[in-house]
Amino acid sequence: MASSEVFVKAMDQDGTVLVDKKLQTMANGFFELWLPRNKNFKLKIQAGGKSATGLITTFPDSKTCITTFQLM
Repeated sequence: MASSEVFVKAMDQDGTVLVDKKLQTMANGFFELWLPRNKNFKLKIQAGGKSATGLITTFPDSKTCITTFQLM
């Protein structure tokens, strides 16, 4: 999904929405998303009528490049 528009929503464990907006993917298909450290987040990504939802974390041992979300 290179250079595509995606809708991203990130909510923390308390239900606070930190991100709720459209983002543009880069030429490699990735997008950048900066979230506060040391938290759990529910992330929803939508594009092309499909969506993916999952949990991500921002702890010191968390991955910084997530590639497991699949739009369905």
